[in-house]
Amino acid sequence: MTYSAIINSFYLGGIFFAKILREREYFTLLDPFQSKYGKRMVALLYIPTLCGDLFYTGCVLNALGATISVILGLDKSLSVIGSAGIVMIYTMFGGLYSVAYTDVIQLIFMTIGLVGC
Repeated sequence: MTYSAIINSFYLGGIFFAKILREREYFTLLDPFQSKYGKRMVALLYIPTLCGDLFYTGCVLNALGATISVILGLDKSLSVIGSAGIVMIYTMFGGLYSVAYTDVIQLIFMTIGLVGC
């Protein structure tokens, strides 16, 4: 799937589904399935989402640990554990706002790094 296809799917989802989901006061995309099929079906539908989130988190922590390992010359396992601890601490104290702010900071650093390269 290409990047433009992903962006187009976001646009189409927003055009066709966002208004309906907001009117019915759904919080997640699984809420419509829960109202139609019940809690058991939603529990089954959540399993692939949970697996995807776990694998994604593992990949991000691995990449972050590898980057810290290369830059600071630390052991990779120690870097992964340390970065996971830091992420847990700032998420516990700041919630999703802290995650959003760190994403902005990361974007700024990536832009500076790409310009520098």
